[in-house]
Amino acid sequence: DRFSPMKEGRLTMGASEWEIFEGDTSRSRIKQVASGRFGVTAEYLANADEIQIKLAQGAKPGEGGELPGYKVVGKIAETRKATPGVGLISPPPHHDMYSIEDVAQLIRDLKNANPAARISVKLVARIGIGVIASGVTKGKADHLTISGMSGGTGAAKWTSIKHCGLPWEIGVAETHQTLVLNGLRDRVTVQTDGQIRTGRDVVMAALLGAEEVAMTTAPLIALGCIMMRKCHLNTCPVGVATQDPELRKKFTGQPEHLINYLFMVAEDVREIMASLGCRRFTELIGRTDLLRPSAHLKEHWKTADLDFTDLLRPAWTLQSMAAETEGSMFCCVPQDHELAHVLDRQLVLRAAPALEDKSQVMVKDLAIKNIDRSVGGILSFEVTRRFGAAGLPDGTVHVKFKGPSGQSFGNFLAPGLTFELEGDANDYIGKGLSGGCLVVYKPGQAPFKGHEAILAGNAALYGATAGKSFMAGIAAERFAVRNSGATAVVEGVGDHGCEYMTRGLVVILGSTGANFAAGMSGGLAYLLDIDKTSLNMESILLEPVGAEDSKMLEDLVKDHARLTSSAKAQELLANWDKTAKRFTKVFPKEYKKALESMKSAPTEKKASDTQPIVQNGAKDLEDLRPNSVHEPQKKRGFHEYARKSMSYRPDKDRTMDWEEIYASQTKKSQQWHSWIQTQTARCMDCGTPTCHSPNQGGGGCPLGNRIPTWNQLVHEGEWKRALERLLDTNNFPEFTGTTCPAPCEEACVLGINESPVAIKSTELAIIEYGFSKGWIKPHPPQVRTRKRVCIIGSGPAGLAAAQQLNRAGHLVQILERADRGGGLLMYGIPSMKLAKTEKVLRRLQLLKDEGIEFKYNCEVGKDVSMAELCTQNDAVILATGATQCRDMRSTEGRHLKNIVQAMDFLTATQKTNLDAESGQSHIRHSSSRKSPPYDLQGARVVVIGGGDTAVDCVATAVRLGARSVLQFSRRDEAPKQRPSHTPWPCWADTYRVDYAHSEVKALHGRDPREYLVATKGFKASAEDPSRVGAVIATQANADGAAVIEYPAELVVLAMGFTGPDKVVDPQGVLARDQNSNFKADYGEYVAENAPWKNLFACGDCRRGASLVVTAIAEGRDCAARIDSFLMGETSLPRAAPLAANPTFFQMPKKGDAQPGLVKRFQRKRRQNQDVSEAFERGLLVEPVLEEPEAESKASQAATSSMKIAVEERGAKVGMDEVAVSSGATTPKWLLAGFAGLAIANVALLGTVVALLRPPRR
Repeated sequence: DRFSPMKEGRLTMGASEWEIFEGDTSRSRIKQVASGRFGVTAEYLANADEIQIKLAQGAKPGEGGELPGYKVVGKIAETRKATPGVGLISPPPHHDMYSIEDVAQLIRDLKNANPAARISVKLVARIGIGVIASGVTKGKADHLTISGMSGGTGAAKWTSIKHCGLPWEIGVAETHQTLVLNGLRDRVTVQTDGQIRTGRDVVMAALLGAEEVAMTTAPLIALGCIMMRKCHLNTCPVGVATQDPELRKKFTGQPEHLINYLFMVAEDVREIMASLGCRRFTELIGRTDLLRPSAHLKEHWKTADLDFTDLLRPAWTLQSMAAETEGSMFCCVPQDHELAHVLDRQLVLRAAPALEDKSQVMVKDLAIKNIDRSVGGILSFEVTRRFGAAGLPDGTVHVKFKGPSGQSFGNFLAPGLTFELEGDANDYIGKGLSGGCLVVYKPGQAPFKGHEAILAGNAALYGATAGKSFMAGIAAERFAVRNSGATAVVEGVGDHGCEYMTRGLVVILGSTGANFAAGMSGGLAYLLDIDKTSLNMESILLEPVGAEDSKMLEDLVKDHARLTSSAKAQELLANWDKTAKRFTKVFPKEYKKALESMKSAPTEKKASDTQPIVQNGAKDLEDLRPNSVHEPQKKRGFHEYARKSMSYRPDKDRTMDWEEIYASQTKKSQQWHSWIQTQTARCMDCGTPTCHSPNQGGGGCPLGNRIPTWNQLVHEGEWKRALERLLDTNNFPEFTGTTCPAPCEEACVLGINESPVAIKSTELAIIEYGFSKGWIKPHPPQVRTRKRVCIIGSGPAGLAAAQQLNRAGHLVQILERADRGGGLLMYGIPSMKLAKTEKVLRRLQLLKDEGIEFKYNCEVGKDVSMAELCTQNDAVILATGATQCRDMRSTEGRHLKNIVQAMDFLTATQKTNLDAESGQSHIRHSSSRKSPPYDLQGARVVVIGGGDTAVDCVATAVRLGARSVLQFSRRDEAPKQRPSHTPWPCWADTYRVDYAHSEVKALHGRDPREYLVATKGFKASAEDPSRVGAVIATQANADGAAVIEYPAELVVLAMGFTGPDKVVDPQGVLARDQNSNFKADYGEYVAENAPWKNLFACGDCRRGASLVVTAIAEGRDCAARIDSFLMGETSLPRAAPLAANPTFFQMPKKGDAQPGLVKRFQRKRRQNQDVSEAFERGLLVEPVLEEPEAESKASQAATSSMKIAVEERGAKVGMDEVAVSSGATTPKWLLAGFAGLAIANVALLGTVVALLRPPRR
């Protein structure tokens, strides 16, 4: 029971355990009451500290909502008083919330249902909200929530999200000012919500007039929510917004996570309050005089004319319409709900025996007037508080009233209470009926007939959940709307009867008004002498009454006659056989469908006590899921199916050749189609797909591939459309689908707690299927611009830029210094990882057919100069890649032979294989030297380095027949699970087994990697002193570092790259950064310090060694920039994530003041780091503090003298390093302050001297 106190201990919440203290409950302290009234019972309201009337429907103000049938299951259906599988429609706010008066009545109803609770009203921020807030406050609301246009799960309709009110700042300011103006501010608490996340947001809300803030999004994220925006589908992969028991097991949130977050927000608030000079939070409320519009608003034409005068006008300066001259700025006087002398107080006293020991209590002829409203609410609260939802036994307390009742008679009447009314009832009789019994009939002396008179007002039994009602008369409009379980007999209803009814039973012994059963989704209604013209047939079926129905109806009519003495009921019972035939059964379609499915559903087998089968005993249930099925279902595919990526050939078999490591599969087999469609069914189509774009932690796709889109299309069998969407963002999917390490999969939502979607395999499947179908064809441009572009380098960046510029109609020429095109793709990546003939040469031929000119064996800087190229072409792109290898020149023995760079080793091997395959000579050009042979048969090989290039060297050495292969890594072995320093969606720093590692283990019986190894030197071979014979290295272990000698006949250095080599720019004209890369701004790509304005740089030569997918992205983006440079505008898409978002792309200049408030402990350490640099690195690393160049010789001299003084002082106090930036300047305000202090000190000194001077005589 969620309302019962728990005992001290541990509670399992998903995948985590919470510590529970004595008396804790799982009840929510705040209960919402919306127009839907899903499951609003007396027990629900009694267990609340605050009850919020939801006039603003979250992101759907005024629209209502819907809970799909597939989410109405188990506890949801039970709590909401609904039928499992039947959807729940939440109507727009009406019925009992038509006007301010109706809301005031609802406030009174809820206050009676729980006198101890605070009654809140949620309003949406909009123009005129101040008047509404004033009316609600006069209606006795204790609390107002002003909901802004932001926030929510994002599961609402797009039009609702985009057009759902105004910013909360406007709503709060108007509400506060209007309440102060009307003298109402002191009696109501104002709260606001809508993407409030930081201490600054909290303070801003207070300054505009709110005492409280409501935070949802940020606390949810602190507890594990990832904002996937699929809350409405019941498929939350982290177990936050789902009722699926298997998915809820994935919840890992802890209360401490939320507590820590709220403490940090509170710390922010305290620091800001201190900076403003405020000791208490109440001192902030309404202090709009402390706010100023940002100066930069005047710099943009859209915001230059905004006037914030009225928004920031202090409320105390307004001419108050209240009698008091000065009103409070915050709530300090409680509302008087006038509950001290209501009729329920008498009822509670008279029902005391029943409340104490469940004794029978009968109260007769209790006078009631129409000013007695919400009668029964407080008595029901006392019953529920003591006895829970079960209440008292039926008929324990029977109260007979005489006279006309006020509104909401029998409000949330609890079980065991029977209210009998001889008279007529006003609107809302039986509102929220929760198990009690209502009986209404005309006064005995009344001359009219009961079944011809209206005895109950509008909206009777609105939101009733249980109990019975017998009315010997006609009920007015909207009878039993949102009835969720009550049984009612009435002798006629007005318009809109049984609207949105979900459960329960209604028998109508008279006429019905128009639009009966509109939106009715559950329950049953029986109509006497039906008039079909008055029915809304959209959601219902009409059936004749059967024998069981007839018996049930007869019993109900007998009860009705007995309790109300109804003449109409007695007349019908006199000839029941004929009467029964006059009834028609109203059966909702969805309700009938759900009942039939329950009957046909197979009964669940009881859990067996036998032990599981031995062969599956050690496996997790998720391991037993299928990875390929026929016609997979996508909605729960991520949960139903296991991951299976593209399979490799057997380890030992693939080391015997240079073919691709992937197992070949025919694209025509049904098994292949089932596998790929099953894998795409695992994609959740996230509302905010983190796989789409790169993040600063190295995860996500740098190309911005529309991964969920083409996953959905492949699942539907729309292969050609999937290919089109893939090629929209990726020029060469066959390259990225084989060589890319798949950072998109690292950012996949499923990767949080299970295996991610096989995105890389799907990408390769799409492009290869397109080739097999003949859909990939050359498309030369129809029109040429006559602009010439020369691209230096034919790697991924150069090829991508070339294809994009060629599509734009420019004449493109690619210069490549090797004898074949492709650059890194041809010679840097071995053929077993990327097939040269089937993939690289195929793509190069397509580019040639599209009109791109390739010129091989042409080295810029030797065969042609950069100046010539820039003069002869309209634009030149440097895409040479990072070719300068990191070396160990100072290491002892580095001069020995057979110590080679990884790229030399891979290039020679690949060139030899390609030449042999094509039958060409090793010497292809007079300037080309013969590739050195590497005969490693029986040799011992050591590869120094831990990256992808090192892995490729290991695999190459194995295929060349090496006896043993070791790979040195300076770092320790990575953990098996994702560590805390690389959380999702970053690239996980985890232990991985690459293809080469598994091959070595299969051949040699061990993993080739040696961890914590630092190379100290190379030892000459005893047989040939000119060659290397061993590697001297230290390996750290628990006892320290041990010196080990590793025998080796070949040492491969694969330690990365330090930027492009100097051949292309021998004179060093072009500027380089600290990593020796060509300097060019991200998104602009113009080479800095170049004497030619048409020279651009992109790819690894600009940003440093990176991934193939990143190089393609830069090539695409550089092409768009160059097309704009040549033509003035471009139709080519941008690919850089910052370039696509101008708010990020236009970064502040270095040295600008930090906007907003800076924490005290950050003022000295905080650096204004360019966000573009963080994106370029692709990893979260500590910022490098660079020393800017001096502006003048004078400043250099002054700074150097400062440095000397500081260094001397640092040496004295034992400081390791002290540096002063030469570009630092003293702010003017600081200079003025020092000058003022100096003048004040001089004046003070003069005064002291004058006072001490002896007087003249």
